Parts: sequence; structure tokens; C-alpha cells
Amino acid sequence: MRTLLAAMCFVILTAAAACSQSGDVATIEAVDNAVGKLDEAFEAQDAAAIKALITPDHVSVTPYYGAPRSVAEVIASLPDLKYEQTDLSEPTVVLLGPDAAMRTVTAKLDGSFKGERIEDHKVFITAILVKQDGKWLERFYQVTHLVP
Repeated sequence: MRTLLAAMCFVILTAAAACSQSGDVATIEAVDNAVGKLDEAFEAQDAAAIKALITPDHVSVTPYYGAPRSVAEVIASLPDLKYEQTDLSEPTVVLLGPDAAMRTVTAKLDGSFKGERIEDHKVFITAILVKQDGKWLERFYQVTHLVP
């Protein structure tokens, strides 16, 4: 009897873990897709698409901006930003809760901001996304230079 009960508990817990992991996989995919759409919007310098993919209180911190930037400041500076990003690692997504996630990736940026060259070396990019009205939106973005 105990063996049967232990086996049933194992099956139930394994099934619950599998359901949880499949939900996590879907959430991670949704976060990656949201970031991909935002990257495309920046490449196209599509202000309307960018605004639709970030929260109104979004903050962006990068070495090339020189200071934290609000949504309005980021949008206003779009014509000054020309860059390409090459991912050097697979993105990692950590769920911070049911409606929050952190996505990180190591990358290389190449381009310019306001005519000044963006250093051509490795960076670590962190994005915090939140789920609002069923949609994943970026709330915080930070680029950190890594030691060459």
C-alpha cells in the first residue's frame, strides 16, 4: 500500500512539475519574442512600435546615453542612434514572478550615437519585462561594458 501511495505521489508531483516547466517555456518564449519585436522596432526607428512595446515609466541606461533616459528622451534620440548588435551568448530569461522576467545576454555593439563611436567590445545587456494586459513590455534596459 505504501509503495502504491509513494508511486502515485511521484507521478502527481512529476506531472505538476512538467506542467509548470511547460508554462515556463511558453513564458520564456513570449519574453524572447517581445524583446525581438522591440529590437526590430529600434532597428526600424519606429517610435510608435517602441512605445507600444515598453512601459510608460521605462528607463534605459547605456554607456552611450551617458545618463538614465526616459521614454521621451529615448524616442527623441532615435535619429542619433545607429548600431548593430551581435549576440555572443544565448539569452537567459529568469522569471521573477508570474508577471515579471529578467532577460540577459552578452553581446557586441557596433555603431554610433550622436556621431560618437559606440565602443566595439563586449557588453552585458539586462532587460526587465513586465506582463500588462496579457502583453510582455520592457520596463528597464541596461547595457554594461565588460572588461575587454
